[in-house]
Order: sequence, then C-alpha cells, then structure tokens
Amino acid sequence: MMNKTGSLPQSECEVCSEIHQQGLQAKGPQLTTAGKTIMAVGAGIATLIYGVALPFVTPGFRKICLPFVPATETQISNVINCLRGRQGSLIDLGSGDGRIVLSVMKAASNTDNNINLSHADGVELNRWLVWYSRLQTWRNRQVIPKQKLSFFKRDIFKTQLNTYDNIVVFGVDSLMVALEEKLAHELKPNAIVVACRFPMPNWEPVIVIGEGIDKVWVYKNPKLDDDLSPG
Repeated sequence: MMNKTGSLPQSECEVCSEIHQQGLQAKGPQLTTAGKTIMAVGAGIATLIYGVALPFVTPGFRKICLPFVPATETQISNVINCLRGRQGSLIDLGSGDGRIVLSVMKAASNTDNNINLSHADGVELNRWLVWYSRLQTWRNRQVIPKQKLSFFKRDIFKTQLNTYDNIVVFGVDSLMVALEEKLAHELKPNAIVVACRFPMPNWEPVIVIGEGIDKVWVYKNPKLDDDLSPG
C-alpha cells in the first residue's frame, strides 16, 4: 500500500528488491551429463535415419521425375492377376525397391498361378534402390534363380523395349504421354503393358482390375486386333 507521498513503505520496497535480486540470480534448469548424452544420441539417430531414408525417397535426376512410391500389396496382387496366362520376358519401368518384379517372379515360381516368365528385369535411376533390389534378389535366391532376375540403373527412355513380352510401369501422370509415344514405336506384337496408378492417356485398355489407387490397366499395341482375355 502506498503512503501519502505516493511511495511504497520501506519494508515493502526491501521485499521487492530482494525478489528482484533473486530473479536475476536464478538459473534455468541445467542438463545433467546423462541428459546431454541422451540429446546427442537422439540427434545422431535422427540424422542417421534421414541419411538412410533420403536416397530411397529422392528420385534420380531425369527429364521426368519419378519419386519412389512403394506399391501396395493390393496393387501387386492386381498386377499378378493381369499376368496370368502370360509367358516370355518382363520388364518393370521405374522398378523402385524391386517389390513388383520380385513378387511377380515368386508367383511365377508357383505353377498354379499360370505365369511362365523366362526372365524379368527392373530398371531404375536411383542407384540406392537398384542396390536394394539386388540385395533382395540375393535374399530370395532360393526361390528365384539369379539368372532369371536382374536390376539395372538406367533411364527408362534409354531402354529398348522391343524385346519384352510384358511391360509393367508404375509411373506418374506426366510420364504417361511420353511413354505412350515410346511404346507405340517399340512394343512388339502380342506384348502387353500393365500400367499401375495412372492409365495411358490415349490407348483403350483391354483389361482393368481394381479400384482407386490400386487400379491397374492392361494395354496391347493398338495396331493389333488380337483378343486378350484374363487367364
């Protein structure tokens, strides 16, 4: 309470001054050695995770950017269903971590699936994903013979497609126009194209399986009139 002169009583001023001094002298919470160690380890782990994950999710440098988006189990199942009754060679354009090719070749190893593939290739620009795919091939060597499966670091537009009987592409919308033009010149007779996530812009599919993001479209060379039905 102020006195008549408008100033605080002496006792109250002394209390305020003491509180002020205590505030100036007070220190924030101090980290212990253990706390500092935990923070350093946490920061190191976060950096490691970022360093490991970045090469996988970052697309390789290319004219048309293809980010790595893993295929879902339903998408893979739909691709396998589209390939029933097929034979010959297969290539996966933008093969990512190799899961589509590996899954298809595993399915082909079971005669009940009616898929008879002599060889399958995956092409991908991200070298980390190519190495990972090769590692997965080695891990599955008991199921899939090494000579039946290969992965290459390669631009899909610099890859000749006229030797393949089955072509799988998990692309992006901006890719499909250029790819459609390439396929029109290189797709061999009776070969098919299985497009995941995005359809060809101008071709009419002969088979459509699935819904939403898991939908796949099957195309053949539009110059041919051969009938194609699912196995």
